Formats: sequence, C-alpha cells, structure tokens
Amino acid sequence: ASLIMSNVECLFKVFSKGGVIFGTYILLSPYQVLADSFTPLDPAKVVLVDWVAVIVSIIPFVGVLLAVGFYTLLERKILAIIMIRKGPSKVSYMGILQPFSDAGKLLCKEFIVPTRANVGPFILAPALMLAISLLGWLLYPYKSAEVFYVFGVILFMVITSVSVYGVMMSGWASNSKYSLLGAVRAMAQSISYEIPMGFIFFCVVLCSGVFMFQEISVFQQSLFFFFLPLCVVMLVWMLCMLAETNRAPFDFVEGESELVSGYNVEYSGGGFAVMFIAEYSSILLSSVMSAAMFFGGNEALVGFFMMVFAIFFVVVRASLPRLRYDKLMNLCWTVLLCVMLTASVCVVVLVGV
Repeated sequence: ASLIMSNVECLFKVFSKGGVIFGTYILLSPYQVLADSFTPLDPAKVVLVDWVAVIVSIIPFVGVLLAVGFYTLLERKILAIIMIRKGPSKVSYMGILQPFSDAGKLLCKEFIVPTRANVGPFILAPALMLAISLLGWLLYPYKSAEVFYVFGVILFMVITSVSVYGVMMSGWASNSKYSLLGAVRAMAQSISYEIPMGFIFFCVVLCSGVFMFQEISVFQQSLFFFFLPLCVVMLVWMLCMLAETNRAPFDFVEGESELVSGYNVEYSGGGFAVMFIAEYSSILLSSVMSAAMFFGGNEALVGFFMMVFAIFFVVVRASLPRLRYDKLMNLCWTVLLCVMLTASVCVVVLVGV
C-alpha cells in the first residue's frame, strides 16, 4: 500500500508540473489573441510571442540536458569497465533509460530547506549555476550560426569565472561548515587556475589572430592543429579544466572524505539534480572548447575530439587519487604559472619570427 501511495504521489507531482506549464500557455493565449486583433493589416504580421523562435531557441538547451543525462550513463559504464563490474544494466536495454530513472527519482523527492539557511540564496543558487553553465553553450563553434561572438574567448573566460558564484552562494546560504569550506575552496581554486588559463588563451589567440571560436576552428581546416606547436599548452589546459570543473584529482569542492559532500551537502531532490546537471554541462562545454581550440577544422572533427576529451575526464577520475589541497595550490602557483609564462614568451618569439 505504501508503494502504491508513493507512486501515486510521484505521478501527482509530475502532472502538477505539467499543469503549471499548460496553465502558463493558457494565460498567454488571450494576450496573443488580443495582439492579433490589433495587428495592422500589412504583410509583416506582428505577434506578441513568436512560438517558433521560442521553440527553436529552446531545442539546443534541451539537447544539452539530454547529453548530460547520457554522459552520466557513459561515465558509469566506463567506471564499471575499469573497476571490472557491470554498472547500470537493469533499466531498459543495457540500462539506456537509467538517466531518466535517476532524474525522475530526484525530481520526485522533497526539496528540503534547512531551518537556519538563508532561504532566498539557497533556492536561487542551483538555478544560477544551471543558467551560467547553459549560457556557455551559446559559444558552441557552429559555422552556420545566426549569432557570432566576435570576442567569444573573452566571454568564455567571463562565464567560467562567474560560475564560481553559484557554488559560493550555495555554500554560504546553507549555513553549514562543510558547505562553507567547500565554497571557500572553490573560490580559491577558481581564482588560482584562471591565471594559467588566461595565458593559454593568449597563446591560442596569438597563433590564430582572432578571438572568435568559429575562426579559431576554421584556421585549423588544413589539419594544422594547434596541438602540434602547443602540446605543452594543451596539457596545462587540461589540468586547468579539471580544476575549473572540480573533477578528480582536483575535486576538493566535493571532497567526500573531508566535507561529506562539499557545497551541496544540504541540497536534496530537485536542487541537487540541478547542481549535478550544471556540473556535467560545464564538463561537456569544456570538452567542446578544448576540441575547437586544439583540434578544430570541421564539426565532425570537433565532435570526435570532444568525445575523446569527455572520456578523458572519466578515465582521470578512475585512475588518479585526490591530491592534498596545498599541493593543488602549489602546483598552480609554482609549476603551471612558470610553464605558461615560458610558453607565452616562446609563442611571442615564434609568431614574431
């Protein structure tokens, strides 16, 4: 009986969310009819809401969410292969529908707000993290896009810098010592590794002569990949991406052995699911930008090397243990910074020659 009641409750929650969306559409419909009635009789018909444009603009973000779901399945499968076990295999054929099962389970759970938490920032933090991670996908290097960001490299740096604010807000608003420590670690880690990342962008922009990701990718159409002259720069870039996305061996923000779960320890249900989606969306975005910067040329090559980088994130997680936090900061300020300063000087000399 309890199982039946829980299933009925889950169905009720799903239908209630669908009812909210349908109700919003019903509320907007009279305004659409009213706008149509006052539209002047000319060939260019003005409408209040262009539903086609709205749907077309939403489809890429829906694709990102689906990609995140199946990327989690791929990660669990690869980890299972490395650890010699099965992994998800029960839900549907070979566990293909496991991401939808996990999402349904999390969204049907209760979203608990701690008694002494700051309610507004606590609820807003997951939405902010997801919005910032999806905002970065506007920089995807399509060759046939309607909008081109001339200074896409700078915008990508801004987005990766701002993404730490969601972690900071969630850690502070939870009013928990574990969450606060995770947020402080995230801020220090992000600030430190953005300095070598800035030098990496300097090298790539100096070699290509443009700040647009589309142009950087097109510059490598003749199979002269930037990986060839900038192989050391790409290795430093991968370390910076591991640190920026809080992945092993730099996952100090979510250090289970020290911080239980880090900045998201007080989150449950939908809030935890949104944070999870934001983190994996940032990983896929970093893989795309890595492929476009060092192995561009055409969209097929970018897609192939994106998968290579995405699998690299998983293999590193399964292979390397977590470092100590002081060694992480020491690696950045004493090793990577010196390497990138030397590489930047070499690139300036080579481009000048």
